[in-house]
Amino acid sequence: MNKLKIKLSTLEMVSDFIKVCSKYDCDINVYDGSIIVDAKSIIGVFSIVQGKEIEVQVITNDKNVISGFINDMKNFEV
Repeated sequence: MNKLKIKLSTLEMVSDFIKVCSKYDCDINVYDGSIIVDAKSIIGVFSIVQGKEIEVQVITNDKNVISGFINDMKNFEV
């Protein structure tokens, strides 16, 4: 499983998060309890309550993509 716990505390962090996710060709999901949102969807990610802990998952088997994604998420990790 490629899930990471992150926290998007400000509007700027949300915007930066979406920009980072958008550079990947694979699917990326954000999980807020039972709610699943496309991490590249501006409306979807902004609909999640800011400042609380959520999970993000990159959907791929490519180890290089996973490694790059984990590295890119370090700014948002809890």
